[in-house]
Amino acid sequence: MDGGLLPARPDGMLPDEALGNWDGGVIFEGTKGTIMADCYGANPRLVPSMRMEKEEMPKETIARVPEGHYLQWVNACIAGYGNAETSSSFDYAGPFTESLLIGNLAIQSFNIKNPELKDDNFWTGSNRYLGRKTLLWDAENMRITNFEQANQFVRRNYRDGYSLGEMG
Repeated sequence: MDGGLLPARPDGMLPDEALGNWDGGVIFEGTKGTIMADCYGANPRLVPSMRMEKEEMPKETIARVPEGHYLQWVNACIAGYGNAETSSSFDYAGPFTESLLIGNLAIQSFNIKNPELKDDNFWTGSNRYLGRKTLLWDAENMRITNFEQANQFVRRNYRDGYSLGEMG
């Protein structure tokens, strides 16, 4: 959830089952079923929950980082580009982060109002909010292709005299 927006409850979820925990959660909907977890993927469970008793769950886990992710990242920075590896490389983490930021972009554009609606018909009609749609992302050009108004949230407009400059 974000700002009071909640996802639809997955089919088969019991009425007293919580969506995530106090700090949030995640729902993975797949072709064979649904998995729900608390914040940061803690306490994963199948939906409906009675499947947990019936299904054989794999015992495989992801290898842990002995020194911890933060120290591993600092050590890789000290070693310099190409001289060390991290368990979550930028080749993976960059596109992964981009996919999460697209979720933020969707939330930002969700309440963009239709400027063509007049005050007398503002509360009626399905066109009140233009941003309530599936957004199509063009990663190469870093832009939404089907809703131009959402692109205002993609890049920052800096004040005169300030910029990030060119990288590389």
